[in-house]
Amino acid sequence: MRRGCDSIRGVKAAVLGSPIAHSLSPALHRAGYAALGLTDWSYGRFELVADQLPDFVAGLDAEWRGLSLTMPLKTACLDVADEVTPLAARAGAGNTLVRTAAGWLADNTDIPGLVAALRPAWKGWQCAAILGAGATARSSVLALEALGVTEVGLYARRQASAAELAAWAAQAAPGLRITAHELGSWTDGDEPVVISTLPAGVAEGSRLGPRQGLLFDAVYAGWPTPLARAAAASGMEVIGGIELLIAQAALQFKLFTSQTPPELAMRAAAAAALSAKVVLVGFMGAGKTTVGRLLAQRLGMDFVDADEAIIASDGRSIPEIFAAVGEPGFRAIEAATIADLLTAAPAVIALGGGALGTEAVRKSLAGHQVVLLDLPLVEALARVGADDGRPMLARADLAQLYADRQPAYRDAATIVADATASPEAVAQQVRAALRVQR
Repeated sequence: MRRGCDSIRGVKAAVLGSPIAHSLSPALHRAGYAALGLTDWSYGRFELVADQLPDFVAGLDAEWRGLSLTMPLKTACLDVADEVTPLAARAGAGNTLVRTAAGWLADNTDIPGLVAALRPAWKGWQCAAILGAGATARSSVLALEALGVTEVGLYARRQASAAELAAWAAQAAPGLRITAHELGSWTDGDEPVVISTLPAGVAEGSRLGPRQGLLFDAVYAGWPTPLARAAAASGMEVIGGIELLIAQAALQFKLFTSQTPPELAMRAAAAAALSAKVVLVGFMGAGKTTVGRLLAQRLGMDFVDADEAIIASDGRSIPEIFAAVGEPGFRAIEAATIADLLTAAPAVIALGGGALGTEAVRKSLAGHQVVLLDLPLVEALARVGADDGRPMLARADLAQLYADRQPAYRDAATIVADATASPEAVAQQVRAALRVQR
C-alpha cells in the first residue's frame, strides 16, 4: 500500500474504495489535468475498506491535495476529517476529502452533482420517486429537495430499508413529505420523476405504461439499461448516470485544483473509458503481443501490452518486481495497471498469462470484448523456452500451470480464436469475430 502511494509523484490526488478497479475517476481527473497543462498533477486509485482509511490518510504527505471516496468509505470519511461541510454533515456521508490549511475537509459533491445532472431537463415537478435505499438514495433526497420537490416516495426491496431511509429523511429534510413502499409497486405510482439508484436489471420496467416525466438511472456502464429502455418507450425523458459522474467529478476537480474544470475533456474521457476494449488473453506463447499489434493496426486502434505498461510505470522489470515484492505484490500492481488501461482510450490490450488469476482483473473485464488465443498444451510447450522475462517458468510446472489457468481464460472469453495459425491469420480471424459480435 505505501509503496503504491509513495510512487505517485508531484501534486497528488486519488480515488479510494473497494472495489475500485471499475472507477472512472482516474480517467476523468487525468483528462482534466492534461487539458489544463497540469503536468505536475497525478491521480491514482487505491483499494481500501473503512478500517484502513484512518491510517492511509494519516500517512499522506503534504503533496496530497484531494481524495475521492466511493463505497464503502462515504461515511468513514467524515470520521477522519478535521472539518466537515454542512452539506456532508447533513447527508451523513461525503465523497470528497480536500486538503486545507486546517487539515482535511470532508465534502459531498454527489448532491450538487445530481442537481446539475437533472436541472437541464427539470420542469418544476413537486413529486418524485426514489428506487433504492442506499447512499445514493440519501443524496437523491437532498438533491430533489434542492430542486423544489415537496413529496418523495421511497421504493426499496426491503420495506425495513425504505422505512429507515424515510426516518433519516424526516430529520435531514423535514420539509419533505416522505412515504415508503415496496419496490415492485413503483410502476403503479404517479410520480412524474423517478430516480433509480439500483444496479442494472433490479428495477422492473416492463409494466410501465405510457408516462410523461423524467427518469434518472444512476447506472452509467452498459447503457442503456433495461429500465432506461422501458422508460424511454413509455414516453419519459431519460438521463443516465454518466451525467452525475461527470458533474460530481468536475466539482471535485475544482475543489482539488482551484481551476475551472474542462468538462468537455472530461466528458470525452468518460466516453472513451466506457467504450468496450478488445482484450487478448491466453497462455504464454499464444502470440498475444504479436497478434495484438496486427489486430490494432487493422482496427485503427492503439495497442497496449499490459506487462510493458507495468514496466513503464513502475520503473522495474517484471523479474525485478517479483524479486522485490513477490507474486502477490506483482499481481496487485498488475491489477491496478489493467484497471487504468480498461478505463482509458479505446485500445487492443494484451494481458499477461497469469493476470486472470486475480479476481479484481476478472471482474474488471465485464463488458469488454475478451479474446482467448487458444493454444494446445503441446504447441505452448514448443513455443515457450527458458526465458528470464517469464518468472513463472522458474517455479512452476508448465503443464500444471496451463491446466490451472484454462478455466479462467474460458470463463472470461467472449471470443475464442485458434492460435495455432500464423499471427496474420489469427488477427484476421479475431477481426472477423469482432465484426460479428458488434
